[in-house]
Amino acid sequence: MTCVYDVLLNFTNDLELIDFFEWQEKDIVEHIKKIYLVRISSQMMDDILKYRIKVSKEFLEEINNKTILYKNKRIIKYAALFTDFNKVVALEFDNNGVVIARSSLLLDEEEDIIEECSNIEKISVKYEKIGKYQNKLFLTREERLRRNYLIKEIKLTYENKWYDKLEYLYQEIYESDDKDIALKYRVLMNDLINNYSNQHNKLYEIVRLTYTKK
Repeated sequence: MTCVYDVLLNFTNDLELIDFFEWQEKDIVEHIKKIYLVRISSQMMDDILKYRIKVSKEFLEEINNKTILYKNKRIIKYAALFTDFNKVVALEFDNNGVVIARSSLLLDEEEDIIEECSNIEKISVKYEKIGKYQNKLFLTREERLRRNYLIKEIKLTYENKWYDKLEYLYQEIYESDDKDIALKYRVLMNDLINNYSNQHNKLYEIVRLTYTKK
């Protein structure tokens, strides 16, 4: 391991790994003064991207209190950067070694780390996979927010038996003469979860517009 200095990290909620170009002003971006960098295998990097992992107690001890922020010299107890020299990802862990937050890096900082630290030795980190991250369907951050909003809205519409509204939203996407409202609800929800498309972005705008007019 080696130390990296002066980088920005964006540990967001729900363990999302958000690309730097989707960072928003409301995000709490941490200015890191010092953090350890760990060179890992491509297999481990693939697992970090796909799975929530748990690292060993021995590894936690190696990074304990080693991440320092510029602001008030605050310390993140368990955090480190991981790279396979194709990508760099920051992870934060709880006291049991389970990942509780992830962050990507700014593109220029990621490239600098890969270029400047190419001589560090690969380390074998003991870890286990404890759950797979949800498939994002290659959606942008904004699309994920819109999808979640629509899922909640359509669920609310169905539970409150606002069937005229549900019928209207369904007809905006599908051409169907089926009268089964429960089937239409299931089709809408299934597509939002598994097949989100540009049509649903338009549906989001329609739903938002209905509230604006009230």
